[in-house]
Amino acid sequence: MTIQQMLSGLFAMGFSQKAIADHIETTQPTIHRASKGAGVRYETGKAIEALYQEALQKLAT
Repeated sequence: MTIQQMLSGLFAMGFSQKAIADHIETTQPTIHRASKGAGVRYETGKAIEALYQEALQKLAT
């Protein structure tokens, strides 16, 4: 799964770009660029992945 797909999933779960950015300690423009397919730093990608996994687990419970 790509970062872009994970972000689309987070948006579908109700997260805003700003909420994602705040949670992973980056900027909203970074999230916007990533959602459009731009590359992101490794650390940012891993943080998005972790948030996505956490959100999926919360949905499952």
